[in-house]
Amino acid sequence: MRAVAAVAAITLAAVLTVAAIAKIRRPTETISAMTVIGLPVPHLVARILPPFELLVASILIVAPGWGGVFAFATLAAFTTLLAQIVRSGRTVSCACFGETSSRPVTAVHLARNAVLLGLAATAATFDGPIWSIV
Repeated sequence: MRAVAAVAAITLAAVLTVAAIAKIRRPTETISAMTVIGLPVPHLVARILPPFELLVASILIVAPGWGGVFAFATLAAFTTLLAQIVRSGRTVSCACFGETSSRPVTAVHLARNAVLLGLAATAATFDGPIWSIV
């Protein structure tokens, strides 16, 4: 089970890193997406979110159990926001992965996040650092 939790943590860390880098590379598009989504103070969120994603990715590697908890909470918030968008019928991009995700938010995004939430929950069961698996 530890190996599965370690793989979940590493996979989720990679996903969060890719998402953060995509947002960092396109700050104008990230701010625009945060504005369209309707987040309060989108400029601030666009500046804080990528470093936060990188921080959670780092924690997933150093302390996967805690990283899983933080990732789960973060993903639960993102998923709630995406569900509200889907339910509202609005056609907006989540920009979850920067410019690479310009498609409108749909139930597919919710399904993807359900898988990511599962990875986070699995990672949360890991005790100790990733390198202790060796």
